[in-house]
Amino acid sequence: MLADISLWLDDRLFWPAFLLSVGGSDTAAVAFDVDPADVEEYAEQLHHPDSWPFISLPLGGGHGLHILFRNFEDDAGWDYLLQPAGSDTVTTLAALEGCFQGPGLSWPELLVAAGQPDPARSWSERLLLLLPALGDADLPHDADEPIISAFAAVGGLSQQRYKVAHELLTASRRFWGDPTWTEYADRRVRLGRHSPRGPAAPPDRLALIAEALGSGS
Repeated sequence: MLADISLWLDDRLFWPAFLLSVGGSDTAAVAFDVDPADVEEYAEQLHHPDSWPFISLPLGGGHGLHILFRNFEDDAGWDYLLQPAGSDTVTTLAALEGCFQGPGLSWPELLVAAGQPDPARSWSERLLLLLPALGDADLPHDADEPIISAFAAVGGLSQQRYKVAHELLTASRRFWGDPTWTEYADRRVRLGRHSPRGPAAPPDRLALIAEALGSGS
């Protein structure tokens, strides 16, 4: 059963549980002023097969993004699903665990998408929610700075900020290594396997993603 858990983002245990399980930061469980045992229990609730929680974010052009906890029994994963404006259909931007499709975002796209207007969620919250879909071999040397800022804004402990930021930035390598991005037919594409944004992707899908992420190309 699908369950909208957007309001759960205000729970004290949400961010350590999300950054631990979806974000891939082992340190996140002890990086907030909460009991790590409670974090583990909360994470189990997020991944219980009785429901499939999701979180929705508005994107550019009136499009939307749904982060879905795909809670099959003994086979959990997370899908980043793009819903075009005015449509009931969705297209996969990234799938973490299971079929491993992605990455969904390059570094510049992550920053632009995090800053898009959102009446319900802050830049920091959007950045951290989108971050697991990132994959980019060409990260700037100061890439940890916005991650550290966002981590602090959601209640992370300062003494853990560098370690958590490093773990969050490198976690995506477990899915698709260090992918590279390039321009193809005036759109940004990812070179490599398992990508819904490869050069062979339908042009209308690439155009939709570019508009939604505000990348332009």
